Amino acid sequence: MEDRSVAVVDGQRVVEDAEGNRFVLVPEQRYRALQEAERATRPDRRTVVLTAREREVLQLVADGCPGSVVAERFGLAANTVAQHLAAVRRKYGVRSSAAAAVLAREDGLIS
Repeated sequence: MEDRSVAVVDGQRVVEDAEGNRFVLVPEQRYRALQEAERATRPDRRTVVLTAREREVLQLVADGCPGSVVAERFGLAANTVAQHLAAVRRKYGVRSSAAAAVLAREDGLIS
């Protein structure tokens, strides 16, 4: 897979791969500053409280079950499962359910 440069803006290079995905390359110092800023906006993990259903849904997703399987197992609509996962991500201040699962494991909320 060969990347090709698309643009250079303010010292940041935008590259595009063969599938058309674009990536912005930034200096490491800027990347670390962005990470720190994101951490600063996350809620205090000690205050994160998940409902029993959110923990159940997150546990199955963390174990590798797709949302459709989780929905079927609990007799829920797929959209309801998605809403539970969105609530968990929001509570943890992360963008992915995988990241939320890692934090929930660290906090002892799921195994």
